[in-house]
Amino acid sequence: MISEPPSVAAPTAGTSIGQKPSHHTEDNRFTNPWPTWQEKSLMQVLKWRYNAPKRPSMGWLASNKQPTPAELREAFPVKPLDTDVFAHADAPGVRAAWIGHATCLLQMAGLTFLTDPHFSERASPFSWLGPKRIVDPAIKLTDPSLPKIDFILISHNHYDHLDTTSVKQLHKRFGQSLAWYVPLKLGPWFHALGIKNVTELDWWQEVQHPGTQVSITMTPAQHWSSRSLTDRRQTLWGGYCVQSPHHSIWFAGDTAYCPVFQEIGRLFAPIDLALIPIGAYEPTWFMGPQHCDTAEAVKIHQEVGAQRSIAIHHGTFSLTDEALDEPRTFLPRLAEEAGLKANEFQALQHGACLQIRPQQSV
Repeated sequence: MISEPPSVAAPTAGTSIGQKPSHHTEDNRFTNPWPTWQEKSLMQVLKWRYNAPKRPSMGWLASNKQPTPAELREAFPVKPLDTDVFAHADAPGVRAAWIGHATCLLQMAGLTFLTDPHFSERASPFSWLGPKRIVDPAIKLTDPSLPKIDFILISHNHYDHLDTTSVKQLHKRFGQSLAWYVPLKLGPWFHALGIKNVTELDWWQEVQHPGTQVSITMTPAQHWSSRSLTDRRQTLWGGYCVQSPHHSIWFAGDTAYCPVFQEIGRLFAPIDLALIPIGAYEPTWFMGPQHCDTAEAVKIHQEVGAQRSIAIHHGTFSLTDEALDEPRTFLPRLAEEAGLKANEFQALQHGACLQIRPQQSV
């Protein structure tokens, strides 16, 4: 629980325009209030794409510049999700499985939840165009063995994090009993789909999940939002800290490295499990203000006070210029160089589970 006011304050009722928090702008949009942020222009986007190295649309491997779909599947095998691990939500400890990209299945304090659920073939508004999955999700939303989901955390509205088809399928399966926690101004998007159980949150805003002792706090991230050419930064972005009386899970969302992570650590450490992005960072001149690289991810792990971390946002979609297997290859060496213990911060296989028992320590 937040015990001290953070430096990047959330708004209070009746706040005037002149007193808006630093991430709220005068034109009712949002921004990143740190010197590490740089907004990229359309010309810079075109410069990146024009100068990008030639690579297959499905991405490449460090050892193979032209991998076939079969070779990509071999490089990123999927472990069938062991749903028995999640069969008893009231079991003590924390359970987590990496489904793919930023999607994790999590369980703690009797609750089961998902982060940024994406189960579709493409991260795009189109079914025929846009980044295509190189690795299938570890479980389908129609699988009867998928446990009941109590709530979902949405970090922001980019297509690789907010997938319309997945949202519709989850709502169809679990109905209005499924709670959605989303950034400010994203609620209307869900309401348009007939989803009513939606809670909008600002940075540092904390709510109690109904009928439980579990709290959910939205934490800042350095990123941006958009689903079209005209709605840039109209909705907020961020991560979440989920806390019970005994455990905590922090989902970083999509973020670059910025000065806020020490503050998150000051307020929430020790964190039992963190989900931290490690990929989509090349070229750094363009991606650096919006995505952290693997070394920065290790630094974030340390600054937030995570006891264990799982790598997310890699090895699922080809979004940027680095080799698809580069982030996970770099992680063990960078973690060791930073003084982390074995498996303290690890890149799981798609579908693999991590269990943290109450007496377990790193």
